[in-house]
Amino acid sequence: MAELSEIAQMYFEKVTDFTTASGIKVKGFYRPEDVQGIDYDRDIADPGQYPFTRGHHKDMYRGKLWNIREISGLSTPRAFNKRLKFLLEQGQGALDWEMDGPTLYGIEPDQPMAAGQVGVVGISLHTLHDVEELCEGLPLDQISLSMASGPWVQQAYVLGAKRRGYDPKQLRVVGGHLHYYFPGCLPSIPEYLFLPNGQISTLCRWANDWLEHVLINFPRWNAWFISAYDYREAGGNAIHEIAFTMACAKEMIREMLRRGVDINTIGRKLSPVFSCDRDFFEEIAKLRAARRLWARMMKEEFGATDSQAMRLRFHIDVAGSNYTRQQPLVNLARGTLGALAAVLGGCMGIQLPSYDEAWATPTEEAVRLAIRTQQVIRYESGVARVADPLAGSYYVESLTNELEEKIKSMEEKIEEMGGWIVALQRNWVEKELRKSLLDVQSKNERGERVVLGVNRFAIPPEEDFKPEIYTPDRSDVEAYLDEYSEFKERRDKKKVKESLENLRKIAEDTQDNLTPHVFDAIEANATFGEIIGVLRMVDGLDYDWAGEREYPF
Repeated sequence: MAELSEIAQMYFEKVTDFTTASGIKVKGFYRPEDVQGIDYDRDIADPGQYPFTRGHHKDMYRGKLWNIREISGLSTPRAFNKRLKFLLEQGQGALDWEMDGPTLYGIEPDQPMAAGQVGVVGISLHTLHDVEELCEGLPLDQISLSMASGPWVQQAYVLGAKRRGYDPKQLRVVGGHLHYYFPGCLPSIPEYLFLPNGQISTLCRWANDWLEHVLINFPRWNAWFISAYDYREAGGNAIHEIAFTMACAKEMIREMLRRGVDINTIGRKLSPVFSCDRDFFEEIAKLRAARRLWARMMKEEFGATDSQAMRLRFHIDVAGSNYTRQQPLVNLARGTLGALAAVLGGCMGIQLPSYDEAWATPTEEAVRLAIRTQQVIRYESGVARVADPLAGSYYVESLTNELEEKIKSMEEKIEEMGGWIVALQRNWVEKELRKSLLDVQSKNERGERVVLGVNRFAIPPEEDFKPEIYTPDRSDVEAYLDEYSEFKERRDKKKVKESLENLRKIAEDTQDNLTPHVFDAIEANATFGEIIGVLRMVDGLDYDWAGEREYPF
């Protein structure tokens, strides 16, 4: 039991932190004068009306509820196929494939660097055959699929769907181009984006070619161009998150305009992933500010004329970095608040971490609870009945305005530097994130930032709840590797070689779009690692970034 003096102290406890997570000072209460200067029609407007502060659609969740899109990825294609079917049975209407390290890094699953990593914290995919096996029995024209990968898996997905008789134009996919933010998740391989001499890499050229292909040919794809969530998890605050998103978008828009893609086509298809962190009102205001900034950028800076191109539509990943290993059931409350902020901020989809994710890949029971949490908000809370219900709050409108100003200021700083790529090359982005992360950590250690179970209300480890720990079932990995070796031996090697050398020649000698030639190589049964390796060679880099293999043909 607590000491009497401690009980008395808690009785009179009061709020002492008057700044938001991004450092904005807030008052004790807000009044009409705090929103003076805000013009309703110009700055807020009705839902579905420019500048879309209140939502991208006039009906919002009356027209369509957000997608429940829990993150998932494990083991081999065959095993993961079963997990995907389980998730669909639980009421999840959209899927999210996460890849293991070897797939993301583009190395072969049977080389030394991949040892022990195949099928761990993600699915292992290396060929068109793998992707086809993963999709077996899934209704590809009915589900919305998101995938955190480069174009190699996405192009294989298109080919696999075509083989099953689907029209690629009917596929709903959130994916497209990732390379401009790849240093956020793959900092050890910066040459995915630019070479040591500062030039854009051929791998990045391929990603831009693929994005161009997606924008022009796939009307139901949302080209996920940045996971700002990753920058947030790396220590960034709400201002970094949106400013980086806008800077990355500008770089990509300019590249697509240079290629002759219409600005309205571009704007309709770009869709970022944001985070929802722990500062409830700041997160809601951030999402409202982001929609307004996007609308104004598209209209005033890039000259978009189609209102669809001015509507920022985004997915939310609730912040997993707020979850703790201590007292893990408290993570259910953290997740609920994050998901609620995402809904009140008008998102199109939510990935809610399971309560055990600070420990391991979620168990099926933990994933089911995450889905049920979203379903409670959807069906039992009533919060989805009205679009942007917090509009008109003196505090929320004032905070939305202040965030917009601070984000614009950071955007301008990046522009003055030379743009997003230059900011990355100068390590300015990394330094900003590191500084912010150290600030959060020091506040945690001083107890200024309360983390329940860690720096306040901790309990002895022996009294703490111990979640069931998911253990990756890698019992089928050896069989998968055997099949993989047989597949490589069985394929028509002459055909594989011709397709790879044609791809390399096109990349070296022309500025043609590489997409159709990659399709040819994938269909000829070249592995993803071989395609990536050949394109690295175009830049004079080693075929295998791990330095373990030579070009096999």
